[in-house]
Amino acid sequence: MTMRMRIIAAALTLSLATLSAPATQFLIESSDDGNLVKFLSTAPMESFEGKTDRISGSVEVDFADLGDDLKVEVRVDLASLDTGLKLRNRHMRDNHLETDQFPEAVFRAERFLEAPATLAPGDLADCILDGEMNLHGISRAIQVPVSLRCGSEGDRIFIDVESEFEISLPDYEIKRPKFLILKLNETQEVSIRLRAWEVAK
Repeated sequence: MTMRMRIIAAALTLSLATLSAPATQFLIESSDDGNLVKFLSTAPMESFEGKTDRISGSVEVDFADLGDDLKVEVRVDLASLDTGLKLRNRHMRDNHLETDQFPEAVFRAERFLEAPATLAPGDLADCILDGEMNLHGISRAIQVPVSLRCGSEGDRIFIDVESEFEISLPDYEIKRPKFLILKLNETQEVSIRLRAWEVAK
């Protein structure tokens, strides 16, 4: 093999190694203070919100090519949702979400519908995830807008994620909540804020 051919072969090997570099892995932990999921229920005369910081999951993403090797899984502990009233919490858990049987809501995604080509530390990007929501024992396709920010703290990289979207209760066969004479809307507004930390190598 000539020297020129050796150089070409080495360059091709390096290119293939770069292309096949594994995605960076991140973990979402419920112990992080900034993690929060909220839902807003509205009615003609009153509105209330429920919230929990019991969020876990993982993210695998290739920052050099956001269209490649994406895996997202976010789990929310529904039994920990707090609406501010113990009686209302029990009604939501027992009569509507049925958390004894369906304790979690799980969102999974493996591709972006819209995203920039790359994401570097300090960048902020508005994207759309094409995924699946499993709630109340039912899985449905869902498109979720997300705002991503990549940052670092010391030698660790993190991703901050924020999102707002709507969930239709009939889509997941969840009975429309009713408290006394108050009957809530069938559509719930959901907002999420979380941070995922790079897995130590």
